[in-house]
Amino acid sequence: MRLAIPGLALGAALLLCAPAVRPHPGGFDAAGCHYDRSRVKDWQDTYHCDQEVPPNADVNSPVKKSRENICHDSKSPNYKQLQYFVAYKTMKQCTASGGRKYQR
Repeated sequence: MRLAIPGLALGAALLLCAPAVRPHPGGFDAAGCHYDRSRVKDWQDTYHCDQEVPPNADVNSPVKKSRENICHDSKSPNYKQLQYFVAYKTMKQCTASGGRKYQR
């Protein structure tokens, strides 16, 4: 019994000091992804996906922005393989949304 009280006190103290788990801000796009602006110094990881969505049905879209935030046109070798993407009518619209053009 003597060990139970300090153990409970330690457990309560750890619980009170633990940071709360909260979802980070940001809405999801059509690919189920979003930007996490709290990680500004690591631009590669600021765009990520927290949820799984069905594959995009618009497989013939002129431009597709992948979950990696890369804009692919029909000349890109990955264009036909992309399943999860945001569809755009032009490359300009895709890059204006924050994507970067695929570089061969």
